[in-house]
Amino acid sequence: MTPVSRQDAVPASGWGAERLDLNAYLRRVGLRDLPEAATPGASQATLHTVHALHRAHLAAIPFDNIDLVLGVPVSLEPGAIVEKLCRHRRGGCCHEHNLLFALVLERLGLPVERLAARVLLGGEGPRPRTHMLLKARIQDEEWLCDVGFGSDGYLDPLPARDGAEVRQYGRRFRVVAHDRFRWSVDALKPDGWTCLYEFTHEPRQPMDVTVAHHFLSTHPRSMLRTAPLLQRLTADTWLHLRGDHLRRVTPSGEAAEHVTRDTLPGVLRDFGIALNPRELAGLRCLFPERAPNGAE
Repeated sequence: MTPVSRQDAVPASGWGAERLDLNAYLRRVGLRDLPEAATPGASQATLHTVHALHRAHLAAIPFDNIDLVLGVPVSLEPGAIVEKLCRHRRGGCCHEHNLLFALVLERLGLPVERLAARVLLGGEGPRPRTHMLLKARIQDEEWLCDVGFGSDGYLDPLPARDGAEVRQYGRRFRVVAHDRFRWSVDALKPDGWTCLYEFTHEPRQPMDVTVAHHFLSTHPRSMLRTAPLLQRLTADTWLHLRGDHLRRVTPSGEAAEHVTRDTLPGVLRDFGIALNPRELAGLRCLFPERAPNGAE
């Protein structure tokens, strides 16, 4: 195993992979070094390495819209993302997560395309293409990566081919090409297959991501501005907080609870989120002082 040097020469890219502090990222996700074949300047990362990175990222860095609900501007510059998600132990929205993960894959020698998706989660009607996922070429095959979808997402990359169906840790996903332009990632729910999101294979440019992120960050109807939304996914644990309602799914079963101002710090620790006193004070104001009567 070989540590990654921050001084490794990296070709310049339009997305800023050459400005990524890879060591800071690896420390954050708990992988302090990588196999020799996956270090910058060596051969491309293997599928095994990408799977390990994908799972480690999801387990360590939660989905977190705290800045958006508090009205704090969110930068998509590589340095700002690393500072927030890696050094300050925060989470982020889909653009922060997947922009970061794309830079990591590019530093490891993999071609990566940023794609746009419409989040459906079983719903109907027109939706904007505000979600971001990735398509990486790994060992002559294309794979979908998405570390920014939250607790409904997939732990390991999915084959980017029509009809691919994958079982992961008791859950099932499939990739479907509905026509030349419209593809979807579906998850098997108790009542059948549910579309998580629809996407196209048209690569996005940095300006496209800026526009989508601006909508999510500023539009009054953006779901990321209306209430706190925290999500964390591991192989055996599913955590989901929306507003003051927390759901925990573990091997021992499912539990729900109402989060109050007093219990919020402990919940944030469960998500792996560290806030400074000002951020915590602002977030606590969005939670009730006590749980509703009769709530556990």
